[in-house]
Amino acid sequence: MDAPPRRPGLANGALKRRRGLSPGGSKYYNTLMRTTLSGLILRSSLLLLAAAPLAAQVSILKSADSELLNYIRGENADPACGVCLGAARRHSEEKARERIAKKTAGMAFIAGGPRRLGSPDGVGDPDERPAAEINLSAFYLDRTEVTIAEYTAFARATGGNYPEWLRPEGKFNILTGSDKYYRRLTPLINTCGSCPVFGVTWENAQAYCRAKKKRLPTEAEWEAAARAGSDEAYSFGAAAAAEAYAWVETNAGETPHPVGTRKPNAYGLSDMHGNVWEWVADLYGKTCYAERRTRDPQGPEKGQEHVIRGGSWAGDIYEARSANRAGTKRANDDIGFRCAVSETELTKESGL
Repeated sequence: MDAPPRRPGLANGALKRRRGLSPGGSKYYNTLMRTTLSGLILRSSLLLLAAAPLAAQVSILKSADSELLNYIRGENADPACGVCLGAARRHSEEKARERIAKKTAGMAFIAGGPRRLGSPDGVGDPDERPAAEINLSAFYLDRTEVTIAEYTAFARATGGNYPEWLRPEGKFNILTGSDKYYRRLTPLINTCGSCPVFGVTWENAQAYCRAKKKRLPTEAEWEAAARAGSDEAYSFGAAAAAEAYAWVETNAGETPHPVGTRKPNAYGLSDMHGNVWEWVADLYGKTCYAERRTRDPQGPEKGQEHVIRGGSWAGDIYEARSANRAGTKRANDDIGFRCAVSETELTKESGL
C-alpha cells in the first residue's frame, strides 16, 4: 500500500506568517527561538524527572542546569539573559550579606592590618616580651562575654559541656556536689542570667563557639581587640580610669557582674578588662613571643595550659592590662570567654 502523501513543508515566510510574523521579522524570530530554547530544555528535563527513579533525579536536574548554563553563556544567548544573571547575582550577594549580618549580630568588626602587640622592655612581665608588629587578618569578636543564660541553654540543649557547678553528679554541682567551691555564688547563678558564665573549661568554651559556627579568638586577636588602637597599658589610658571600664577587686564586691555594664572600648567591646578572665585559642608558653610568626600567629604547638586574658573581678587592675597573659588548664569561678570568627571564614561560608 502506498504511503499517504506527505504534508508539504512550509517556507520560512509561511512559517512566520502562521505565527503572526512578517517575512522580514527574522531577527525577532531568531530571538524568540533562542529564548524558548531554555524553556524546552527545562520542560524536557521535568518530564524525564517525573519518570525517573529517585537515584537518577539528581543527575537529571544537574544535566538540565548544565544545559541552561551552557545556553546562557553561549554566543547565541538572548541579551536578556545577562540582565537575569546580573539580577540573580545581586540577589545571591544580598542573601549572603544577610546571613553574615545575622551571624555577626552582637559582634564587633576588627579590621585587619599591623598591630603593635606585647609590652616594651621594662613594662609588664617577661612573658609579654618582646613586643612586635603583628599583622592580623580581619575578624569579628563578640561584644560581650558569653552569659550564664546563653551557655546553660547550650549545655542543656546538647546534654553536655556543663559548667562545673551544673554538671550532673559532679563534685562541684551547687546542689548535690561534695565540693562547695561554687556554692556561695548560687544566688547569682540563679538570678543573673546576664552575668558572664564561669566554671567552664577551655574545651567547653571551644565546643560552645563551634556550635555557633565560630571559634575562640587567638591570643593576638584578643590583644588587638582589647587595645582598640591604643599602645597604652589599657585601652582607656591611665589606671585611674579603670573602674569606669572594668569590674575588678576594688569595685566588684567579690562577684562577677552583668556583661556590658561598664564602658566599652573604642571598638565597642565591653569587659575586655576585668569581670572574668577569658579563654583564648592558644596554648601558653612563657617564651613563645620570641618565636611567634608575625602574620596571624597561633601560639606554640605544645603545652600543658591554655592562655587566659583580661583579668577578673577577683584580681587587681594590673592583671587587667591589655598585654597581661596567664596560663591554666582548669576551670575557675572567674574564667569565661567570648567567640570570634574570621572575615574570610565568614564570607566563604556565606558564599560571597
